[in-house]
Amino acid sequence: MNRVAVHQSVLSPADPVACVLAARAGGIDSVGLYVASAADVEQTWGGGAGAPMLAELVDALLVSRVTTLDVGRIDLADDEGADPGEPHRPGHRVLDLAGRLGAQFVTARAGAARTVGATADAFAALCEQARPFRVRPLLVPAPDTPVTTPRAALAVVEGTRGGVVLDVAPSTADPEEVAELVVEAGDALGYVRVPADELRPDMAVATSLLATLPPQVPLVIGTAVAGAAARRTVAPGAAATVPVYDGVFLAACRAGLDRMLVHPRAVAAERRQG
Repeated sequence: MNRVAVHQSVLSPADPVACVLAARAGGIDSVGLYVASAADVEQTWGGGAGAPMLAELVDALLVSRVTTLDVGRIDLADDEGADPGEPHRPGHRVLDLAGRLGAQFVTARAGAARTVGATADAFAALCEQARPFRVRPLLVPAPDTPVTTPRAALAVVEGTRGGVVLDVAPSTADPEEVAELVVEAGDALGYVRVPADELRPDMAVATSLLATLPPQVPLVIGTAVAGAAARRTVAPGAAATVPVYDGVFLAACRAGLDRMLVHPRAVAAERRQG
């Protein structure tokens, strides 16, 4: 079975502990957390391992048995010329916290000003820096950078121990293209990310779109850009302005992912039985 995770950005503005509790309630295996390269996390994680949140978060992970899939993110342009061992460097903070939280991956993006060659060099260096922390870097394609497509990311990470993140939007994805990318990526495929907005109960999920995904590749519920109200409830007696996250929305997202993983032969069998 593919490991399923939810990114903290989906549940924003919930703090990391609330995200862990929501994941547990929704039957989600893991969480992905931001600790750098985003202004709204600096207040929480600016102190790195000295952050008061760390002990509470580790306790929540252990008690809930939810794990940390990835920690991010590292901007490959931010650390240019910096000492890799500098503890206050954002990249070092990501690696250090990822190790402390038992994460499998750290995510990175190419800087807007970098060339493809410089990005490849920086990513290779990051892979070496990540070894002592026992985490694996993944390159995320992003607009306005030299790496905007999955194939461009695969070219950059080739020859390293790192990998890539594959974003799949069911509403626009070509099933044959997705299947080809999964095969081309091979062991370099870190995880597949699907937008939460396309996994809502009122959305028609693309059944079998990810039927060829190997079982060891995790699936991640990514940022929802709309419909936030659909995933928030207010606890009895609580102030209406305070969002309380339960697992209903995440459970629906997981069900949507399960439909995307169903093989066409299983679908045909279901129809015959029905």
